[in-house]
Amino acid sequence: MDRLGVGLWGGMPINDLVDVVKLADRRGYEAAYIIESFSDAFCFLAACARETEQILLGTGVATVFTRNPTTIAIAAATVDSISEGRFRLGLGVGHREIHLMRDDVEKHRPSPFERPLLRLRETTELTRAIIKGAYRGELVRFDGEIFHVRDYEPWLGPYRDNIEIFYGALAEQTFELAGEIADGVAPIFVPLDFVPVMKEAVARGAARVGRDPAEVELACYLPTSVSDDVEAAKLAAKYDVAIHMSSYHYYRTYFDRRGKGDIARQVAERVEAGNMEGAVDLIDDEMADAVTVYGTPEMCREKIDVYRAAGITLPIIFPLYPGFRSYLPNPMARDGIMHILESLAG
Repeated sequence: MDRLGVGLWGGMPINDLVDVVKLADRRGYEAAYIIESFSDAFCFLAACARETEQILLGTGVATVFTRNPTTIAIAAATVDSISEGRFRLGLGVGHREIHLMRDDVEKHRPSPFERPLLRLRETTELTRAIIKGAYRGELVRFDGEIFHVRDYEPWLGPYRDNIEIFYGALAEQTFELAGEIADGVAPIFVPLDFVPVMKEAVARGAARVGRDPAEVELACYLPTSVSDDVEAAKLAAKYDVAIHMSSYHYYRTYFDRRGKGDIARQVAERVEAGNMEGAVDLIDDEMADAVTVYGTPEMCREKIDVYRAAGITLPIIFPLYPGFRSYLPNPMARDGIMHILESLAG
């Protein structure tokens, strides 16, 4: 089977979702990632680690504004030990809206949304230092602009002294930072003509530190709906695009940079007015084709191969069952997502 990952968003009880990861493991998928919004990603992946044998397990992503580097390092080292080195730490800054909505239940905590790129850099560096210090039995010192650590003694027993870190990102500045210090990037809603932009940004960052950009994995989440009923699969894909366009200004800004700002604003207006179907009608085939994968298994495999040819080293399908209409739990999700995994397995 060619390299292929799966990114999971929930839609079903946790134990059913563990079964989905077990299936992905049996069918040869390289990696499974879980978004943080649906569950505690580290707890979920720890459960998956005990139920699987080969598949890599990653956060997709954990945000650096909801946890500090010490808690991230402890959680990462724990899952990595349980999985015996199969853990991948996906980090991201999130965005101001979701931070305020979900995390700021106490004033100024867990932290104000400030200097996100610097926070991502220092979280990466300090998390690595803590894991390495714990592995070697050494005290950790770190003197950054945001984080300061003096003789921190990590009470951990890591499986190894380094855990791969990749960034969930949409901005070129974050791709550049990944080129400097991360092991990979994994954006979502990436049109093919944006792949060279990603590669160039990673290369600029790598050049700043004399690094080979080929060391940085170019992964990509691909919203994917598989069905012999191509129109049903296409509609599910369009719903996913409309949901993201209407949910947060962050995504509307991203689509604006892709030249779809007017449509994104209209989509948001219709959703706000309670007209979700009308919002989806604004997503034309060209837009759906640009940022999603849909259709028969053969059509989907061909489109994924096009991304590989463009330079994506690890395509990560983001499965949308044909009846997908929202991220709320749905009885169709479990079997629908399992069908997608079976359909695209080698």
